[in-house]
Amino acid sequence: MPWGSRPWADYRGCPAVLSRPGHTEKAIQIPLFAGKRAGRSPGRDGARGQVPGDDRVGADHTTPADLDPAAFLVVVAFLSATNLAYTLIGRNLFGNKGRERELQMLLAAEMMADFTALSYLNYVLGSIETPMAALFLAHIILSTLFFSRWRSLLITVAAWFYAVMPLVLEWAGVLPARTIFDGGFKALVNGSAEVTFGFVFATAGVFLFCWDIVGEITTSLKMREHQLEDAHRMLIRLDKEKTQATLMATHELKAPFAVIKSFVYTLRDGYCGPLPEKAQEVVQRIGERCDQLTTRITDIIHLSNLRTLVVQEMHMTPVNIVDIVADQAREGALIAKTRGVSVTNHAENAPPAYILGSVSHLQSLFSNLLRNAVFYTHKETGRVDIFVKPEGRKVAVTVKDNGIGIPRENLEKIFNDHFRSKNALSHYAYGSGLGLSLVKEVVVLHGASIEVESTVGSGSSFTVRFDIIDATEEKPNHGSHTGSR
Repeated sequence: MPWGSRPWADYRGCPAVLSRPGHTEKAIQIPLFAGKRAGRSPGRDGARGQVPGDDRVGADHTTPADLDPAAFLVVVAFLSATNLAYTLIGRNLFGNKGRERELQMLLAAEMMADFTALSYLNYVLGSIETPMAALFLAHIILSTLFFSRWRSLLITVAAWFYAVMPLVLEWAGVLPARTIFDGGFKALVNGSAEVTFGFVFATAGVFLFCWDIVGEITTSLKMREHQLEDAHRMLIRLDKEKTQATLMATHELKAPFAVIKSFVYTLRDGYCGPLPEKAQEVVQRIGERCDQLTTRITDIIHLSNLRTLVVQEMHMTPVNIVDIVADQAREGALIAKTRGVSVTNHAENAPPAYILGSVSHLQSLFSNLLRNAVFYTHKETGRVDIFVKPEGRKVAVTVKDNGIGIPRENLEKIFNDHFRSKNALSHYAYGSGLGLSLVKEVVVLHGASIEVESTVGSGSSFTVRFDIIDATEEKPNHGSHTGSR
């Protein structure tokens, strides 16, 4: 009877694989298996793995219990080592658009190494008897993410080649067939070229179907990613244009208000003749309102400038934060004196603590914190304390008051533009609601963090933490600090 023409019933009791005409299969020991092989089955003659009356010699037949775990560990170690090497080398390439080609070549080489190891495992575990070929699908998915459409197709073809190669080589007699089960199903496939290549092309169909579906999904996701990037760039551009329009408008308002303010104070101070008492009160209130509007315009300009600024454009130098705090504490004490509030700097004798920062922006940060502390404490009984404490590789600057405090539900909102809590509005009506927004922007630009603790009726505590730099670096002279607030 010609080879491959025997009915399925004749193969059900066969050993691992049947030899093709003109070939004599010799049993070889694969390292993945232990030396023990399956014994004779009932009804078989004394020859190992040979059906009575059949002159063909079977290949090695190993049961799952005979598998040697040490060889598995070797393969796993190989895969782990190659993937670790890829991760370490690719870490410097990932995200670098100028080196995408190098990353793709590295990934392709890693995939080929994986395919080799998986193909070996696929062979020694019986190829079609186990679902090892499914592990190749993960690489197909990765290829659609990192490669172009047609390059990912080449990776898919390579995966298919390595996945079916053991089966084809077994059918061709180049490799002895391996089986870990009864061998009947494997014997049927290897015994017929039509069935063998049917499995080969069916595997190709599955791999190509997976590539096509995942590729379509990946293409759609990449398209949406590009759309989101475009939308994000557009939002940034619109926000920048809005900020520039705000700056232009506030600059145009600042000059007229300055003129109005000068005229009002000319009238108030009697340079145009004496005014009736009621007129004097009205002029005084107009002057106060001009001062408030001028302050608010200045804050808006400053905040807009901060939001269009990037760290690379800032003049960052080593700064002794203790000196900055001391200067602002002295200025804050002058404002506090008019309200009967005491300001105590507990860091006057503190050792220098150098950070990398912008002097003018740091002055603005602590000026706003101190002004808030002074204005939102009670007159005559208010107290503001300032601390500078090192915390490992950081330095913490704390501004603490015994003022009105902030309601717990408002703590997350106080850094929003123009936000003011109800108790703040009732205590001090002239605030702009931009002071803490300025503080937050300066903190972000310096890579620092800010923490707020507050209890209504007992006061608030603001702590800003900066990274300390090496004190041996060049230190600028802060004898005269300048900067806008």
